[in-house]
Amino acid sequence: MKKVLIGIGTILALIFAMIIGIVLKESDEVKAFDRAPVNVAEVKNGIYEGYSETPLVKVQVRVTVSDGRLDNIEILKHECGKGLPANVIVDEMVSRNDIDVDAVSGATVSSEVIKDAVRNALRD
Repeated sequence: MKKVLIGIGTILALIFAMIIGIVLKESDEVKAFDRAPVNVAEVKNGIYEGYSETPLVKVQVRVTVSDGRLDNIEILKHECGKGLPANVIVDEMVSRNDIDVDAVSGATVSSEVIKDAVRNALRD
């Protein structure tokens, strides 16, 4: 019985270590995003698609720009764990005509990946 408990403890410790490793990698990748501002007023009218990902979150967006304003941001794909509440961030971006808005509490990584995907769309 003691060997079984030690085995279970070892497996749990390995799982915990793997989770910590993934979380740290996720954090490092988000920190590495190019956060240079995008001046929406200088973006030509059009429809743009962008993509961004980390190990746990993948986002694809379609951004419509009209007359120097964010007219619409559509999330085409958002693969994540509990980050779906971050989807509302696009409404604030359109309302403020700015990509650099606050992250949604409890969905910070998804918020940052969405913002990165929008920046990537407008830079291409």
